[in-house]
Amino acid sequence: MKYRLIIFDIDGTITKHVSSWRLIHEKLNLWNKETSKYQDRFSAGKISYKRFCELDAACWKGIDEKEIIKLFKPIEYSNNAKKYIKQLKKDGFKLAVVSTGLQYIPDIIKDELELDYVIANRLLSRKGILTGKVEINITHGAKGKTVKDILKRFNLKSHQAIGIGDTEGDISLAKNTGYSIAFNSSSKMLSDIVDYSCKTKNFKELYEKIVVESTV
Repeated sequence: MKYRLIIFDIDGTITKHVSSWRLIHEKLNLWNKETSKYQDRFSAGKISYKRFCELDAACWKGIDEKEIIKLFKPIEYSNNAKKYIKQLKKDGFKLAVVSTGLQYIPDIIKDELELDYVIANRLLSRKGILTGKVEINITHGAKGKTVKDILKRFNLKSHQAIGIGDTEGDISLAKNTGYSIAFNSSSKMLSDIVDYSCKTKNFKELYEKIVVESTV
């Protein structure tokens, strides 16, 4: 098999929602004039990604983590994502996910989809209560370094991996894998540099492309 490992982004790729950070704010009715500014300030270069994460995490201090976990159930998968990711596993691929989102969806889908490796940022808790702090394992635009770590973990080379994402934050993921796919991309920059752009929002198209490329 030409490719051995597939590395997915999560938010907006495997799942329909585009930000686990924003999802928590919205479901807790905390998405307001102030919290909506955090992402805008980061995007404008006025604060660092670390500071953006810290500001969001501080909003949830004191909340029972079980209540946060409930917000993500059931997972809203992209069309046919669950079916075809499971099929890729049966086909013999190693499957990993890298996300600058939070741990809740990665932790759930790791078991549901039988993933081999997951990494995301994590809200910290003490005795089940959120502390308002966050552990940043992947910063914006730095997925490439994580890809290299994953390849080393599985004793593989970059040309043996496929990278799949949907935003500008996935560009370094695309650049550090042998074959790259943009799934329903929201970023022209990403679409311009990938090997294939999947425009349908349906994982069936993505799966069929992977099968073809893996047997060329």
